[in-house]
Amino acid sequence: MVFPYCHACKGVKDLCGLGRCPLLDDIRKRLAPVDLTGKTVEGPSPPSVFVGSYGYPRISVGPLASSLPVPRPERLESPTFLYSRALEDVYSIRASLIRGRYSLNVRTASDRGIPSSEPLWEIEKGLPFKGRKVLSSVQELALSSRSLNTVMELSKLDRAIRAPPSLDTITMPMGPSVKIDDVSVQDGAKVPNAVERASSDTDLPASEATIGLYDSGIPQEHLTRLFSVGLLGEARRRRLVPTRWTITAVDDTLSMALKERVLELPPLDRFLLYSGSHYGNNFLIAYYPPPFRFEMMEEWQRGSLWGGGKTITDHEGPRGRKDYASNITGGYYAARLPVVEHMMEKGFCAGATVIRWITDEYWAPLGVWVVRETVRSSLVGPPMEFLDLRSLIEELDRSSGVSDWKVHTRFLRGIRDTTLTDFI
Repeated sequence: MVFPYCHACKGVKDLCGLGRCPLLDDIRKRLAPVDLTGKTVEGPSPPSVFVGSYGYPRISVGPLASSLPVPRPERLESPTFLYSRALEDVYSIRASLIRGRYSLNVRTASDRGIPSSEPLWEIEKGLPFKGRKVLSSVQELALSSRSLNTVMELSKLDRAIRAPPSLDTITMPMGPSVKIDDVSVQDGAKVPNAVERASSDTDLPASEATIGLYDSGIPQEHLTRLFSVGLLGEARRRRLVPTRWTITAVDDTLSMALKERVLELPPLDRFLLYSGSHYGNNFLIAYYPPPFRFEMMEEWQRGSLWGGGKTITDHEGPRGRKDYASNITGGYYAARLPVVEHMMEKGFCAGATVIRWITDEYWAPLGVWVVRETVRSSLVGPPMEFLDLRSLIEELDRSSGVSDWKVHTRFLRGIRDTTLTDFI
């Protein structure tokens, strides 16, 4: 059963009050379960790590490692590689990655009263030996640019499980999670020079470190690993950050930095429209003359995973957002990044509108990387060009799968005069 607010909840906010999303439970039943027996999981990690968010301030931290021999395991963490595979194959490929869970208590500092306000180095020195060893191994995986052979010692309770892959709207799919008592990395990490400099610089703010590494060509999935296990930023401000939060934080940090550069570029003097689709995710990306502003509309159509047919939207003006994009959530930031990347590449400053509609072809969530990669792919081909706004709007009416998009747009409202409030 699809509730009227499923499109806003996406299995995260528990708006139905059932505690678990029945739609995601139905999908889990369709996926082939993973069998796991024995005292250990030994195999390659792409490398990959995961920091959970459930139970803050007591969270789970651990590696993702394959229980099977995998050729070129780095590809299991690569959005570019996974994007070229069928949806079913993505789950099959990622299901081999077993997630280890070791509970670490990220205490609340008395002087600030918020979760995770205590510096990571203070947390680490108070950990028992086993906890420090697990955290050290996870950080070694986060630093590495190549796969590392990893051994996880399973808790007695999780030495025989049969479970489907994990589902999430933000993160990539992965195999079942298991409690671990210990973890060790058996190979030496290959750490890029830029990563080594940034992680060892304890006076460099995390945002500056993230942007510098991005400019150095470090892949975004590597940035997410470093950020989530507290390897970036000033010493006293380093934190363990849940992976799902980190993904959005990195998207936001990078796109805001690029936006400041875009504002210095020459203005776009025409109207452009790009389009593309993948896994039932359909996109239209419209550019129009400055000032810079960005909006996104999203509709999960009837019969799709979060079907309901209602359009949700978030937007920002030239000065950015003051709060989180709580309607579209992580997909908003995942779409904004490739849009500003494209403006930088093409050398223009413009406003942008992204329209996304999702069909029943997208029957299981793969994470916001699908949004990011599909928008990037959509912006590769030649656009349709228009000399005026009226022509752009007419084409959007013909092409858009969101029939009521004009009701929800803030920046494409026909040929009327715009006012200051449109850009705030």
